[in-house]
Amino acid sequence: MTKVLNHDKARFQEIMGNADQWNTIDELLDMCEQEGYWTEDFLDNAINAAKKDHIRRSIKQLRGEDGWSLWASVETQTLEGEPVRVYKQEVLFDVPDYRQVVTYHGDRSKYHAMKAKGYASRCKERFGVQLTLPFDEKPNKPR
Repeated sequence: MTKVLNHDKARFQEIMGNADQWNTIDELLDMCEQEGYWTEDFLDNAINAAKKDHIRRSIKQLRGEDGWSLWASVETQTLEGEPVRVYKQEVLFDVPDYRQVVTYHGDRSKYHAMKAKGYASRCKERFGVQLTLPFDEKPNKPR
């Protein structure tokens, strides 16, 4: 199945070449519609991607009375070694599930700390300003 982002860039540029002024996204959409830009395969994939996006956003918004997420997700691998994100309701967790989620977020926090330190260092190199790293703050609720 072709990904949504895979498209004929030359054809897209040709159509967008007609945009000779500031245009709204709706006007650009109309231009693509008028030129028959969207293929059936693209539209099928776009609809599927929109449905997945809706599910992801809805899961993120589901909260318990305490404000905590009702669902968790982690990135893991398929049997073929491909990365895949999986989702599960916390009410169905057992101890190994909690361990997996805690390990996943712990690993991600190391990555994000490394990126924050790197950007702080780059800011100091470029502008001579040392940014404070907020790693000692304890959040009350997850975002």
